[in-house]
Amino acid sequence: MKLSRKTSFAAAGLMSLALVATAATAAQAAPQSNGSDGPMYIYDGTTAEIIPADAPFAWDEAAVSSNSPTDPSDPLFCPVGSEGAVQFLSAPGEERNPLNWMAYSPGGFDPSLDLSVLLAPMMPEGLYNGLPGQAAVKAAGGTYSLGVACTIYNDVKVVGAFYRTITVEAGTGIWRAAAVQDTTTPVDPTDPTDPGTPADSTGTIALAPTVVGATNGVLALTVPAGAAATFGTPTLVNNKSTTTGTLGAVTVNDGRVLTLNGWDLTANVADFVNAADTTSIIGKAQLGLAPQVTTAGTTATGVTAAAAQVAGSASYPAAFASAAAGSTVGASVLDAGLTFVAPQSKAAGTYNSTLTLTVVSK
Repeated sequence: MKLSRKTSFAAAGLMSLALVATAATAAQAAPQSNGSDGPMYIYDGTTAEIIPADAPFAWDEAAVSSNSPTDPSDPLFCPVGSEGAVQFLSAPGEERNPLNWMAYSPGGFDPSLDLSVLLAPMMPEGLYNGLPGQAAVKAAGGTYSLGVACTIYNDVKVVGAFYRTITVEAGTGIWRAAAVQDTTTPVDPTDPTDPGTPADSTGTIALAPTVVGATNGVLALTVPAGAAATFGTPTLVNNKSTTTGTLGAVTVNDGRVLTLNGWDLTANVADFVNAADTTSIIGKAQLGLAPQVTTAGTTATGVTAAAAQVAGSASYPAAFASAAAGSTVGASVLDAGLTFVAPQSKAAGTYNSTLTLTVVSK
């Protein structure tokens, strides 16, 4: 992971924001042949140098977006009425369909300049939401679209999109971005002393858009492969071995935009078995569980963590979290604090168990 590299350049970009706010342009963004609403340049997040077209770039290397081929701190601008911004990775043609994005992460606007997206992270490995996920794309390779979507309705509908076509090498994740097309449409000079030829002041254009009905997505639970809870060093509390830890983040993704059913997540725990002596067992009631909703990465609303289970009197299966019907489309990132208290009669050692999470629709 190269978080330090990303952070250092993001800070530098914010320092130059005052220049962005006063800059003026005399050209209009040119829509791209791949369907992007305009050009999007990608810069190295460490060196602040532009990444040339077709240049190889690592899957986990920091990269950021820009509206300029010369200034990395020139922000992209979303259309009037936009409510949010999301970084995404999709198959070509699916850029404006959030339910079909292969990976994404929530973004946002720069607070000092309305509807501006400044230095949006373009590192594919950082797109931690979505199915099948960035790791599956890295493994498969192929041609994709990488960019920023301007959204409304809690990121359910896309109203603008800026992206580049990229090719990914299977396995290594080395990716290359296709070239940006001509970025400007020249503006003809005018003579303020010559009024020119008078023209009609009004005109009408017929509008007849076709609307396609939305379709329901799926309800899915994502647990990292090989997930294992983290426990600290045990201490004696009232002469009982006590250790605390964290479960680790899991994500519920609900794409059912039509039915908005809501969901319930439950946790079940197996008894704890001594790794050196399988006849020595500690009951699952000794595991305390305190569920919580993690703000970072959560886009759904109406999600509530369940009441905590107390170590020594816990009862499983137990409620972990729930989402109210009507307002829960999107991602819900969940975690839990853990407390394990061993009876005084049990031998010292490592005790193994598993916790199983199950999500069901309301």
